[in-house]
Amino acid sequence: MNRRSCIAVLAVAMALAACGPTAEPAAPTPAPAASATVTGTATYRERIALPADAELIVQLVDVSLADAPSTVIAEQRIAPVRVPAAFTLTYDPAQIDQRHSYAVSAKVERAGTLLFTTDTRHPVLTQGAGRAVDIVMKQVRSR
Repeated sequence: MNRRSCIAVLAVAMALAACGPTAEPAAPTPAPAASATVTGTATYRERIALPADAELIVQLVDVSLADAPSTVIAEQRIAPVRVPAAFTLTYDPAQIDQRHSYAVSAKVERAGTLLFTTDTRHPVLTQGAGRAVDIVMKQVRSR
């Protein structure tokens, strides 16, 4: 083939390639869901060691409705428990309504038996409350 024929064949090949289907653009990678955290510590004043099988349960709850059960937004379970126990509750900010009230509660259970619990409200997130809280639980006396 002479030079002119090569150039003509190359030009036709390039023209045909340009007419072919184009690659679809890659679908955008979805952004990871946004998350936020509430942090703090949970402890108790009594000088007693917890059983090895005790579990600390910390919850972020919507406490807006006085006549309805609280809605759990986030929960963390920690075992074994060593106090003060640091916790981080990760939640979806889209679940937070600035008009509602939110609180963190904590309890220590062993085999379904409540050993310690919060007896006061620990507000977070809305109505001027922050995203960090330190909780002092009260011992539950069995009868």
